[in-house]
Amino acid sequence: MGDQTYLKQPKFMSLETVQAFADKLKSYCNSTGIDFVQIIFHGGEPLLAKPAYFEKCVAIFKTTIPEIEYVFTIQTNGVTLDDNWYQLLQKLNISIGISIDGPEKYHDEYRVFHNGKGSYTQVAKAIQLGKKYNLRGLLLVVNINIPIEELYAEMKKLDVNSLNLLLPDGHYDQAPFGLDVNRWNDKNYTPYADWFIGLYKIWKQDKERPSIYFFETLVKMIMGQEGIGNQLIGRRTNGVVVLESDGSVEVVDSLRACFEGITRNEINVNTHQLEDLFENDTFQLYYRAHDNVCEQCLNCPVYDICGGGFLGHRYSDENGFDNPTMYCQDMVRLITFIQNDILASLPAESVAQLDIEPLVYKEIINSFDEENDIKIDPEVQQTLVSFKKELQA
Repeated sequence: MGDQTYLKQPKFMSLETVQAFADKLKSYCNSTGIDFVQIIFHGGEPLLAKPAYFEKCVAIFKTTIPEIEYVFTIQTNGVTLDDNWYQLLQKLNISIGISIDGPEKYHDEYRVFHNGKGSYTQVAKAIQLGKKYNLRGLLLVVNINIPIEELYAEMKKLDVNSLNLLLPDGHYDQAPFGLDVNRWNDKNYTPYADWFIGLYKIWKQDKERPSIYFFETLVKMIMGQEGIGNQLIGRRTNGVVVLESDGSVEVVDSLRACFEGITRNEINVNTHQLEDLFENDTFQLYYRAHDNVCEQCLNCPVYDICGGGFLGHRYSDENGFDNPTMYCQDMVRLITFIQNDILASLPAESVAQLDIEPLVYKEIINSFDEENDIKIDPEVQQTLVSFKKELQA
């Protein structure tokens, strides 16, 4: 979305940088008592690196901190995945996620080679091949222009076991493609919720349905399970740190959609400790993003489930992060629908034990125009506003 800071970095991370990171990770884990770490090879496209690179990376981590339990994952566009790659990643116990943008017509609109040709054929082949290896699942950024029946049929044709859905990056001053900013004040305008609800209905009726993490997590939270969620939903702290190819340690890179340089700082594994990131204002805000929310969120009945949404989706040049997520109405409608759907399927005595009442979308949305009972802490509000564009200039 316009951020060009990556151009100033090496195209590949050196093994010396990986070793420096492993050394600092060991120190951090020892001092905090952490014994589990997930490491994701991301990009760009990580499989542009050579196979031996991943062997050496895994060896560095396991040799430097052998006492840690690791989960290694790689997120790839899938176009170069073949038997050799799958066999290597399986040997290294690196689980694989493939990014896809939907059926061929839609995928090839966005994911093209330098010659302009789409990559769907190669990706579909990699998915089929992955059935006999450790393909973890598919990752899809939601495109509400894809008919849900068509998308679901495609996932069934590919025999997908697991699908994770992401909301498109964007904010109040740069809305994602397909969202009509002129209708944001229309309380009945919930295009993403409408799309999700349609998909949820098809998915629920399918007795051989794939795992859709987004839906499953919402259902579990509505049913009262605690300690789950991610940077998009729920109330957990956001424990994601990004190591850039030059050794920079930063907050999650998708925040770059807000404005150029928002993730940048002076912290580097060659000169700093990992815990120094907690002194960074942007990381502190992100780390506790589901607690540091605007006043409307604090008074919302579905706040504990929505968590205020992803931090980047709350940004505006005028108010910084002192806004509800740009997907607020969509999330309220979706959560309301799923909760009511669950309650309608349960015996009355079970509903009474859950102590959950049906929700009314219009009542929640209209309550946002009323005086708030819970007031935002002035210091929290000042922190949220401090990121607005005028103050960064």
